[in-house]
Amino acid sequence: MDRFRLKNIIILILVLVNAFLLGSLAQRRGAEQDAFRRTAEQLVALFQEDGMTLDPRAISQDRPPDGVTLSRDTAQEERAAGFLLGKSLTASDQGGGIYHYAGAAGEAFFRSGGGFEASGRLSEDPEGFCRDFCRMFACELPAPGLDETGGGVFSAACLYNGLPVFNASVTFTVTENVVTGVTGTLLPKTGSPASGEEPLSAAGALVAFQRMRRESVVVASAVTDVRLCYELQSGGAALSLAPVWRIVTDTEDYYVNCYTGSVSAGGARPGEGSP
Repeated sequence: MDRFRLKNIIILILVLVNAFLLGSLAQRRGAEQDAFRRTAEQLVALFQEDGMTLDPRAISQDRPPDGVTLSRDTAQEERAAGFLLGKSLTASDQGGGIYHYAGAAGEAFFRSGGGFEASGRLSEDPEGFCRDFCRMFACELPAPGLDETGGGVFSAACLYNGLPVFNASVTFTVTENVVTGVTGTLLPKTGSPASGEEPLSAAGALVAFQRMRRESVVVASAVTDVRLCYELQSGGAALSLAPVWRIVTDTEDYYVNCYTGSVSAGGARPGEGSP
């Protein structure tokens, strides 16, 4: 057999192997989609039995991210202090994990648990100041709505890797078109994987929610969306993020921990309250 014919045979074998693998992959994906459709139909029926509407399009197929262990980033805190307070920044260690910063615009305190507060005449451009802070330090962009006196209080949820952290936010206080206070949580930008447990799927989270609803008094008649987000967990100086499913109902949001299955009510979301 000459080299040319041998080469063609090898190419043919590779094409057949690839075709077989693609067929197997398509068959597997089809089976997974069929299984998901059956699960969605069963969930919709389960909710209907309890007098609650579940939109099958709300059942996500996304896989939750890993949990994250966060380490304090004092360099990031100093950058945030510089943004908030302006020039002539000075820093001092107050003990107990508290750092104090003073600058031309006011003063700020940063704590080991991620919390911070700043006060003073921080900016005379509330909209630009809040927008730039959120872009620099990973928060959802707020929509400031100031009253007739140029005042208001509004919040923005913190983000980690593009996902909101439902119980961590930054609140801006504006008085007479001047930002006079900023408080909330400053999340470190990087962390390390925290858990190798198998997380709950969206379907599993809905089952946990329905179980809680049967055991408790939950005034809700429809589930309209199921989304991934994080929950901030802190113990002293230790910070971590756990993946959770946010279940959006017609009354309020509920959050299901992807590892423990525990369900908590979330109430109003940052940025959606009245200014």
